[in-house]
Amino acid sequence: MKEQEILQMSEKKSLVDFQRSTPVESSRTKLSRRAFIKAAITGGVGLGGAGYAGLKFLERLGWEPPEVSFEQELQTVSKTATATPFLPQEATSRPIFNQPTERTVEPFPTPEVINYWIFARADFSDSSHQIDMMITLNDSTELLIPPFTPISWREGILESGDFSPDKNTGLTYLDEDMRKILNLHSGRAGPLRPGYTMWEVQMAIETNSLGNRISPAQAEEKLKTQFMGASVLVRQREAAFAKIAAAVRVPPSLVYESTRHVYEETDANGNVIREGIVPWLAENFPDSGFSDLVDKSDVLIIKFCGRILSGEREEKRISSSFQQARFFLALKEK
Repeated sequence: MKEQEILQMSEKKSLVDFQRSTPVESSRTKLSRRAFIKAAITGGVGLGGAGYAGLKFLERLGWEPPEVSFEQELQTVSKTATATPFLPQEATSRPIFNQPTERTVEPFPTPEVINYWIFARADFSDSSHQIDMMITLNDSTELLIPPFTPISWREGILESGDFSPDKNTGLTYLDEDMRKILNLHSGRAGPLRPGYTMWEVQMAIETNSLGNRISPAQAEEKLKTQFMGASVLVRQREAAFAKIAAAVRVPPSLVYESTRHVYEETDANGNVIREGIVPWLAENFPDSGFSDLVDKSDVLIIKFCGRILSGEREEKRISSSFQQARFFLALKEK
């Protein structure tokens, strides 16, 4: 089906008009700028020679517990991270009395405003309007991301339970370069239960046509040949198209390290002491496409968890066997 036809069909199904447009400033002075992104790390990711000792009994039955993903990572999001859009103050001129009429005050220029929470016509901050997506892979396979309610990061949101799997929400925060980082739940609660938001996409990456888990190399090949460049329909009140500009799977051997790079951290002098997730992905996975996004803000990055693949060792520092990998898909509007 052509993109225009999909767009027309989706717009006929869109909800009643409701537009949420809270502007924010188009430029922000960063505390510091990175001088450069390091060259690709030498050597490949160690996958381990020995195979995984075997699936747990419940997993063999097809049961997968609910995710409680991202809690440790999201706790490190800076308290100064943007939680709600800024409201720029527009300067306006006032008449000056007791002055000659020919002397008028020139108005200040109206600042350009951008709502950084908007991507492909969808609002990823707090909204009662759900968002759904459809990924059309390069081989024409269609993967559905079912509707979820968008919520934005704020202090105490994890304790509130608003991002628990049964709430069917997607949690977004803006990183140090105003990129939208969307956290979605994966996995499922049981063999007879529907999967969480990213279940279908997760299965498409991790398994073959028989439903068996593939090797890390095969998963990486899928991401490069089928996901990179794939078309994504994003729909909320309206519908628009994007494409996958970067895609990567972080293996168990690097997941623990990735959880320490959720958000850029700086010292009292404004020097970067820890990079955010996009520069970290660009450094460790130079062929994933993230190296082209280091200085870009007009992207949506979808993050979700994955499982051990064939031949991998378990990362003992990660408590859950269903959070042994991380997937990152970066979308750019067409």
